[in-house]
Amino acid sequence: MITPVLTFLSTRLVYVFITIVVVVAAVPTVIVTLRGNTITVTGAASSSRNHGDDERVRIVVEVKKAGDAVIVKLNDAEAVCDVQITKLASQSKLSAAATAVALKKGKDDFHAALAPFAKEIKDEEDELDHLTVVSTQVEQAYLVRIREIEVIAIGVSGQAGTVVTICQTVIVEVRQVIVTVVKPPSDGEEDGDARFNALVR
Repeated sequence: MITPVLTFLSTRLVYVFITIVVVVAAVPTVIVTLRGNTITVTGAASSSRNHGDDERVRIVVEVKKAGDAVIVKLNDAEAVCDVQITKLASQSKLSAAATAVALKKGKDDFHAALAPFAKEIKDEEDELDHLTVVSTQVEQAYLVRIREIEVIAIGVSGQAGTVVTICQTVIVEVRQVIVTVVKPPSDGEEDGDARFNALVR
């Protein structure tokens, strides 16, 4: 028995995944390239053969299920952050109309920040769906990529991901616009809404 180590490098995290395979004489090596990441998998000859249509469908469904689960978590995180942004309205020093505009901008900014994560997952799913050669090794490679996106965005084992940081940044920015008191000019003519309009331009 041999234990090949698959090491995946992201801009922030390094994961080592151990897979046990049974090796026979003249073991072939399968090399899979996914979005710039070259993965070398050593296994028995039968493990690298194309699977039948039923197995291919199963693999595509499993990867899509994993990707969709991460997207649900991203949507949940967006809903939680939206609630936190909405609560800022009670602290606003601006008019109701100006406050609503600032809150909407904050929510839109957060949504835009999450979009790349969701797009990357969909791209992984679409790429797999268009592959003509599908094996369990390819399946595992895509599942690892999706897990990597989840850990970076959502976090793992109590450690917050970038989504939490982005939400807190947006909240601070909205609070600075609608809550922080800015001293008026010396002539005293500029009101809160005018200051808001200047800040959001």
